[in-house]
Amino acid sequence: MKTSHPLLLTIAVVFLLGGCSTTNQSTPRVASNFINRQQVTPATNDIYPSKNPQTVAVYTDTHKPHAAYRVIGTASVSKYNLLGMKRQDATVQEMMKNLAASIGGDGLIDVKTNDESMQARVIAFQKILI
Repeated sequence: MKTSHPLLLTIAVVFLLGGCSTTNQSTPRVASNFINRQQVTPATNDIYPSKNPQTVAVYTDTHKPHAAYRVIGTASVSKYNLLGMKRQDATVQEMMKNLAASIGGDGLIDVKTNDESMQARVIAFQKILI
């Protein structure tokens, strides 16, 4: 009877880990996003090549993009690390740019912040052929 508990535990672990393997992201990226307390969610099935995070712009209500764009996802970063220590605002903004660049974003719009996190929509500029 004692062997049934480890067997049940093993089955539970297999099901829990199996549920994690159904995502599109690789395991290291999922683990990294968990550890860094960040998340990026694509809004389209289209795949965009990753970009240089230094080229990702952060747009505000007074500084809006002047080119056609498409929203390709949403990004959010916690203002606190895994240990509960507050991150500097510049660090949070750089993490947001890294997330946007990882899914091919050119910029961040509709940036919202609260005491816990920063969220924004990720955009990619559209090429217009004349």
